[in-house]
Amino acid sequence: MILENPQKFAIVGGDKRNIALAEKLFRLGHEVRLFGFAESGLELPMQCKNLRETVLGARYIIGPTPCSLGGGALNAPFHNASLHMEDLFRLMKTGQTLIAGFVKPEVKCLAVGHGIEIVDMLEREEMLVLNAIPTAEGAIKIAIEETDITLHGNRVIVIGYGRIGTVLSRMLSGMGAKVSVVVNTSHAAALAESAGHDVICFRNMDNALPSATVIFNTVPEIILDEKNLPLVRKSTLLIDLASAPNGVDACAARTLGLKTLFANSLPGLVAPVTTAEYILATVERIITNTECISVTETEVET
Repeated sequence: MILENPQKFAIVGGDKRNIALAEKLFRLGHEVRLFGFAESGLELPMQCKNLRETVLGARYIIGPTPCSLGGGALNAPFHNASLHMEDLFRLMKTGQTLIAGFVKPEVKCLAVGHGIEIVDMLEREEMLVLNAIPTAEGAIKIAIEETDITLHGNRVIVIGYGRIGTVLSRMLSGMGAKVSVVVNTSHAAALAESAGHDVICFRNMDNALPSATVIFNTVPEIILDEKNLPLVRKSTLLIDLASAPNGVDACAARTLGLKTLFANSLPGLVAPVTTAEYILATVERIITNTECISVTETEVET
C-alpha cells in the first residue's frame, strides 16, 4: 500500500469495477462516498443521496471507464437518471482531481474550462497493459460461448499486436489454437514470430480470412469492410475489441449475415474485482506521482 495517510475519495458513476474499488479503499481505511449506483442491486452504505454531498470535501473523485457517453453524460449504468459531466464539474472545487478512464477530448476541454484537474488512467502504460489481461480472457470466454467448436486445433486470427493483441494471442496459443497475427510493422512481426505465431502483413490479410473460425480485432480503425468481409465464412465469429470507431463495419457485416460481437468494457464485465485492484494501484501511483517500472518489453504497443 503506497498511500500511508487516509484520503477522502468520491466515486461517481461506473460499473462493478468502481463498486469493488470503493470496497477496497474503505477496507484500507480511506473515507469513501458513492453516487450513481442506486440500481446496482447491492447494499452500499457508502452511497450518498445526491452528487453534491458525494463530491463535497473529497480530494479525489474517481469516475468510470469509459468516462462519458454521448451528449456529455457520465457513464453511470447503475444510476436511475442521466448524470452530466457539466454538473459534476460545477460542483468540484479547485484542488480536487477527477481520475477516470478513456476521457474524451471534449471532456478534457470542459474540465479545463472549469479549472478542474483531470487524469486519464488509460494514458498510463501500466494500466493499459494490465487491462489487456481481463480483456483477453473475456474475449476468449465469448468465443467459447458463441461457437460450437473448440478453439484448440482451429485457426483464429488476431488483428493487431499491441497490448491486447499480444496477451490475447499468447492465451489462445496456450489453449492450442492455431494463431495467425495480422501486423503492420516489422517490429510487431518479429515479436509475434518469436512468440510462435503465424505472421500476416496487413496487405496479405485478405488471403487468410477464409481460413479463420474466429477473428478478433483489436485495431480501432475500420479494417473489415464491404471489400473483404465477403471473404469471411458465414460460420466465422467476429469479435471486435477495439474502441470506436471499431474495426468491423457493422452495416456490411449485418448485410452479409456475419455474426459480429462488439465487446467493450470487458474488464468490468468479466473480472471487476481484479480490475479494481489494477485501478487501485494506478490511482496510488497517480496520487504519489510514482512511476511503474514493471512494464516489459513485449508489452509495449506496436
